[in-house]
Amino acid sequence: MVAAHAWDITGAAVAGCRTAFIARPGKVLNPAGSQPDLHCDDLQDFARQLLAWRER
Repeated sequence: MVAAHAWDITGAAVAGCRTAFIARPGKVLNPAGSQPDLHCDDLQDFARQLLAWRER
């Protein structure tokens, strides 16, 4: 699940999905909530991180 909202990340994580948070103005993660597998600045950063993650 790729999202810019903390509640989407938490819901997807609870459902067993891997998650990626795309930072957007005014959107922050809940420090007490689920943390994403990837934390990205934008979609290009997400693509770079995803490709690097797959190669591990």
